[in-house]
Amino acid sequence: MKTYLFYDIETSGLNPAFDQILTFAGIRTDLHFREISRQSVIIRLRKDIVPSPKAFLTHWLKNDDLTLGINEYEAAQIIHKIVNMPGTISLGYNSLGFDDEFLRFMFYRNLLDPYSHQYGNGCSRMDVLPITVVFRVFHPESLKWPEVDGKPSLKLDLITRENNLTTSGRAHEAMNDVESVIELSKKLFQEETIWNYCLDFFDKTKEEARINSIKSDFNIQDRYFKVCIMISLSFGSKINYMAPVIHLGQSLPYKNQSLWLRLDSESIPGFGNELSTDDAHVIRKRSGDGLIILPALDRFWNKMPVFSKQFSDENLGKIRKDWKKFFDYIRYNLEYKYPYIPDIDPDAALYQDGFFSIKEKKQCELFHKTRNDLKHGIIDQIQSLRIRALVLRILDRNFLEESFNTKSKDYQRHLSRLRSLSEGDKIKGYRGDTKYDRSQGLAELIELENTSTNCDTHQKEMMNWLKEYIKKF
Repeated sequence: MKTYLFYDIETSGLNPAFDQILTFAGIRTDLHFREISRQSVIIRLRKDIVPSPKAFLTHWLKNDDLTLGINEYEAAQIIHKIVNMPGTISLGYNSLGFDDEFLRFMFYRNLLDPYSHQYGNGCSRMDVLPITVVFRVFHPESLKWPEVDGKPSLKLDLITRENNLTTSGRAHEAMNDVESVIELSKKLFQEETIWNYCLDFFDKTKEEARINSIKSDFNIQDRYFKVCIMISLSFGSKINYMAPVIHLGQSLPYKNQSLWLRLDSESIPGFGNELSTDDAHVIRKRSGDGLIILPALDRFWNKMPVFSKQFSDENLGKIRKDWKKFFDYIRYNLEYKYPYIPDIDPDAALYQDGFFSIKEKKQCELFHKTRNDLKHGIIDQIQSLRIRALVLRILDRNFLEESFNTKSKDYQRHLSRLRSLSEGDKIKGYRGDTKYDRSQGLAELIELENTSTNCDTHQKEMMNWLKEYIKKF
């Protein structure tokens, strides 16, 4: 039986590879949003996590509550079973843009399949936020839309309040946010035809078929291209969340990526004198990822502001005129490979190292099946270097007090690097980013102290706890 699993998480920070899920809340419903069950998981703050003050002042999780939680390894197994229950459609509000990647990295560093909830046992994913954007653009009468300083906002808490959606708690509390998303979905589902149309944007097969059916009618030197419309919250309300795009083709090294060039700018940076993939105008889309592609039909095209359409026409003219440069630009982007990071941290190596091999999966299973108090004794049976590195991290983070008395040298080094002020000690991620460390936490505290005024008692208590915790880290 197909079911929806509406879920939300609260985290220690914003980096999915390095920060930690602290709470997971989920409500399972049938496809008409009737509740079947609900689950809540609280996770202890790991010793190798520097909490982001901004994150904690958003969700207001208290350390006293987190100490009552379970360790991350145990939580990962529980959550993995929840989202992998046969027939589960996992969804939330911006879940594909935020929550799902946190789940993926948590599963990976705890030796669980990071992707099975996307395709195995009839499971799949979707996201209510892109659906809400579609309703905002094409059916604005469906909801009352909040504004902040005269500008439209699609923040969940504001939509909830503006439309009097019933929930049991406060905003940015995981279970309350889940209830808000369900109530919002019920409102949108009143337009059932539109809701069901939007669901196909998250079905890889159906979405690919839709895009393939769009005519390629922009002709350059007998090569034909699709000119379409992409919809995304990230484009902003100024352009009605819409951008004209041209399809460049499929990435050669990454078969799951299609590349699209935005046309709504006075100049396209990467199409100048120097080719660059740092160009934000080139969007790498994966099937079912919540970036919505529509054909450039008049009824859609006319929803865009005039200046977007004008820039699109001008840029298409430039492309047609300088077609050799455009073809070089296409080839460069389609052939582009992400740079290899030789000193990437094991926690962040999911995409660089790829799927677990069959042999690695067997080693993961061996670790999972071994009793907790005996897990340390099977390290020598773990042959894969990356699995062994992750195993040691799991033991250090979750079973140190239960099974053995000394931290591994790798973990001691990991902690000391988080305390270090040296740039050479920064812990590297897959985006060229670094793990949030003690110096960044202290800097963020100073920033908040300098900008915050009229703090109430709860804010002062939270700031005091964060200051003491980070100073002693």
